[in-house]
Amino acid sequence: MKTYKDYHMGLIGCGHMGMAIARGAVRKEFLERWQIAVYDPDPAVQKACEREGFKILESEQEVAGLSHIVLLAVTPQVVDVAIEHLKGAHIDCLLSIVTGVSMSYYEEKLGDIPIIRAMPNTPLQINEGATALCKNEKCRADEYDFVFQLFNSMGVTKTIPEDKLDNIVAVSGSVPAYVYYFIQCLLKDAVNRGIDDRAARELIVQTFIGASELLKNDIRTPIDEYINEVCSKGGTTIEAITELKNRNIEDIIHDANQKCIDRAKEIGR
Repeated sequence: MKTYKDYHMGLIGCGHMGMAIARGAVRKEFLERWQIAVYDPDPAVQKACEREGFKILESEQEVAGLSHIVLLAVTPQVVDVAIEHLKGAHIDCLLSIVTGVSMSYYEEKLGDIPIIRAMPNTPLQINEGATALCKNEKCRADEYDFVFQLFNSMGVTKTIPEDKLDNIVAVSGSVPAYVYYFIQCLLKDAVNRGIDDRAARELIVQTFIGASELLKNDIRTPIDEYINEVCSKGGTTIEAITELKNRNIEDIIHDANQKCIDRAKEIGR
């Protein structure tokens, strides 16, 4: 994709996710370090970006003026401040990873500009991310293809209608925390039963990895078949699964997801 600005991608905000995307772009050879610029008021973040070889800019306006893709990677709580500082800037393409902020909201505030919304998750930093994307009509195919391929190089990427994007927070966006919490519960129970903490953690984590790889390698087989494969009749696992079903774990997950989605809508625009 051709660009006539100094930097191909400029980040506004460079926390964990922003840094993971910038590093991934370099690691996967989509961009060179000198093609990435950053504005973040935090001195510690600036130093980290300088160590990465990224150019530090002075303002949101400078990022927009000098960068082809403007990656907005701030928290929802401060997004309005960033938008206010971007008003009047010529934005070639806005890439937002801010949860809950719609493309129409950006269009209302910043005008008829090309916009891509992304919802990545934290495993992206080890090339195992899951990202949902959507774009507005103003966004060109080559811009969207570049962003799609960038995220896809760091995991799995899917195009999702924007009206479903808030729901994706309960499919992949927040789900790593669910996994960590479930592992934590299993680990605490194992330790309480006298199993060594480190050994239990390694076994539990590897079990999650192995089970996930089986599902990943055979996406056509119904998940019930995998469950039944482990739950032999009259065995041990079926007792555990029956107890989880009796406790309505499915309803608990549904309610937790709804809380997550409701909050995404609440903090969104």
